[in-house]
Order: sequence, then structure tokens, then C-alpha cells
Amino acid sequence: MLVCLANDSFVRTFGDIGYITNQLTRQDRIFDINGKIFLQQLTRKPKNINVIIDDLMKIYTGADREEIAEDFAEFVNELEIESFIVSGMTEDEINARMPSFSYSMTDVKTAPRKNFYTSLDSRSTTEFFEEYFRNAPQLFAFQFELTSRCNERCRHCYLPGTRNFHDMETNLVIDILDQLKDTGTVSVTFSGGECLLHKDFIPILKHARENDFSISVLSNLTLLNDEIISALRDTNINLLQTSVYSMNPEEHDYITQLEGSHAKTIKGLERLIAADVPVQISCPTMRKTYESYQGVLEWAYKHGIKGYTDYIMMARTDKSTDNLENRLTLDETESLLKKIINFDIEYRAILDSSYKPALLNPNEHVCGAGVNFMCVSSEGKFYPCAGFQGYPLGNAHEHSVYDAWHNSEALKKLRAVKWKDFPKCMRCEAKPYCSMCMVRNLNETGSIFEVSKHFCDVAFINKKLVEEYRKGKDNHV
Repeated sequence: MLVCLANDSFVRTFGDIGYITNQLTRQDRIFDINGKIFLQQLTRKPKNINVIIDDLMKIYTGADREEIAEDFAEFVNELEIESFIVSGMTEDEINARMPSFSYSMTDVKTAPRKNFYTSLDSRSTTEFFEEYFRNAPQLFAFQFELTSRCNERCRHCYLPGTRNFHDMETNLVIDILDQLKDTGTVSVTFSGGECLLHKDFIPILKHARENDFSISVLSNLTLLNDEIISALRDTNINLLQTSVYSMNPEEHDYITQLEGSHAKTIKGLERLIAADVPVQISCPTMRKTYESYQGVLEWAYKHGIKGYTDYIMMARTDKSTDNLENRLTLDETESLLKKIINFDIEYRAILDSSYKPALLNPNEHVCGAGVNFMCVSSEGKFYPCAGFQGYPLGNAHEHSVYDAWHNSEALKKLRAVKWKDFPKCMRCEAKPYCSMCMVRNLNETGSIFEVSKHFCDVAFINKKLVEEYRKGKDNHV
């Protein structure tokens, strides 16, 4: 019998634990030291199980071979049931059984979830890692701003229009990807600007695949061509996300300030769907387009993909706030939230479930920025996340990823910030309906600790509407 990792599975080991995640099923598992050792035997190339048992006997010297074989067989069976691995008598059989993404699948990973499940018996992976890495954070995800150039000039963009334009040097991108491989990073994201403007986007994509990362891409799709589509499909990316602001081309192009951008983005989506490249739509809503959100959502659902919106909007990274002129008023926000509750399948699934947000732990980090995530700009500057460019952590031309992650004084200060440093949020009855964000605070108010009143007002509107929805549902039971 042969066994190998599924193409969409990724294995990492940290200290005395093993970790496996699957970008197709969205499932992951954590194992103790023995599970870690078993995971280390799994490779992308099929291996004979008897050979694996021979290797395990060299590790577990003096152990009973039959007992090791039984334990490993049980391990393999559990992982194969959950689609983490594939087994077969021949490589051809394994290739035939290998799961792969397709829009024809019964349970498509890009489709909105119609049910919402939570584990009541055990801690989630996030909670486990929050505790396990509390004193030594692990860099799980990393974002590259491959270029600050963009062919669109979106009115709401958090990046200043007056910034200098750079393409990240390809050799620096490759070097950082190699460093990330050594750190155990699981996923990388390529963005911009418009990342497809980088002349070496495809070679960079291929190198990320060679280093065995789960890969995501953020693009407006206006520059998509056959070669790029083939590269995205062949490198088995996790997801490509694009923005559609309205199904009305004039409204969309008004936001991007690029005539014809709507037609190109929609055409790009259709081509990627036809090529079985997983995509999803972001629909940031603004005063010009918020009434069009439902149309975007309906288009996404019709094509078997997720669509979601961001109705808060972030001030620019240089602390300028002129882009917030496009932000919804509170009345417009309430109107949009009613649409979300009525038409967003995933959001309504949460509201219809018995799920209740966990109480805030005062000693937990507020978010993953700088805790399990970091990014690098096209100029080579490290930041906690893409929008956090008012909070530099170092420079890739002078510091390694390891140095920035472990030794940056700025990052140490950010990691010291916990929920207890936001006492008003800890006491707020609308907290479960809020998406307080430190970088949004910083860009808009100048301090990560000063929350914009607009965010709070929106949270209370959301709370009111959700409670009205649930009350109305109960009255009809």
C-alpha cells in the first residue's frame, strides 16, 4: 500500500507538536509528539507503508513492529477519511483518487456556508495556538505587496495616492520566500497595488509552490491573460480574491476610476471559474454603491462563490482621511445591514445557529497582526499587516524575517497589547457585533487605542438589527 499527502494538505511541525491543514476542506488537525513523528513520514511523493514502518522502527527503537504498524494504520485511516492524505496500491490509483478543486463539486469551498458549526467539546485550533505560542509567536501567514503600482485608483483605497511607486525586487521576494519556508510559515498572499503588474509574478508564484505554501492572490483581474490563468491553476492556489463594487458598470468604474474595469473584472472572474481556479468576491460598500450590494451577492451566489462586504472603510496609512468621504452614513449603514441580514447566506446562518461569541479574554491578543501574521511592502519594509504601514517593524534589505519577527522592539510592544488595554470594549454590550481593529484606529485617530466613534455607532446598529431579526424569528416559531 502507498500513501501520500493530498495536494491541498500542508504539514508543519512546531516544537513537540505536528500540524496538518487542508486548503480544500478547510479542516486542520493538531497532534502530540507521536502524531508529529507520524506526520513527518508523509510526503507529496507516494511512499510504501512498509518502508514508513521501517523508518519508524529506527525512531522507536525496541518497539513492537506490529504495534507500530497498527498505530500508523489507524493514523492513516483517520487522515484519509478527512481527505488529508490519499492511499492506493499504485501511483495511478492515487492520482485517480486525489481530490482537487472544481466548481462541479458537491461541497465547493468557495461557496457560502449555509450552516454554521462550532465545536463545543474542544478548543479551536486558533485557541490552542494562542496559548501554545503565547510566549514565542509563530509566523503562520505572510503577505507580499509585490508592487505599489496599480492601474486602478479606487476612491476608498487605504494606500495614499501620493506614495512612491516601486516593484519589489524579485530576488528579494525569492529570498523572503526561502526564509519563510525555514520558519514554518503555512500561507503566503500576493497583493499590491496590482500584483499582476509585477513582471515576475508567474516565476514568483511558481517558487512559492516549490516551497510548499498555501497561496492566495489579491487582484483586480483587469490584466488577466491565458498564461496567468494557467499558472494560477497549475500552482493550485488556495484562493484568488477580487473586488466588485456594483453590477452596474458605471458605478463600479466610478469607484476604480478606470473605464472598462468592470467588464474586465467580470470577464476575469468568468474565465477563472471556467478554469476551476477558486475565487471569491469582496464588495466594499460606499455611498455611491451600497444599494448595489445585493446584486453583487446574487451574481456571486449564482456562480457558486462567496461574496462579502466591508462597510466600515479604513483611513489611509499616511493618516489622511479624504477617502472616508465615501464612507456610509449611519442611516446608509443601517440600510445595508438590513440587506446583509436578509441576503447574506453565511451571516444569516450564524444568526440562525446557536452560536454565541466567546467572552473576551482580557489577556488575549486583539488580532493576529504581528502575532501570527506579518507583511512586507514593495519597498521591503516589514509591517504587522498590509494596512499597518504607519507601524514599521524593520526592513528586509537590512533584517531577516527572523530578526524582524523575533527582535523588533516595535513588534514586541504591539504584542504586549491585549484586550485588557481596551476596557471600554471589554464592558461594551455591543462588542459581539463590532469589528474593532487596531490599524483602523491608528490610521483614523492616530492611536491604536483610540476607537473611532463611528465604529461604535455601527456596532450598536448591528446589535439592534440582529436582535430584531432573532426576535422576529422566535415569534414565527
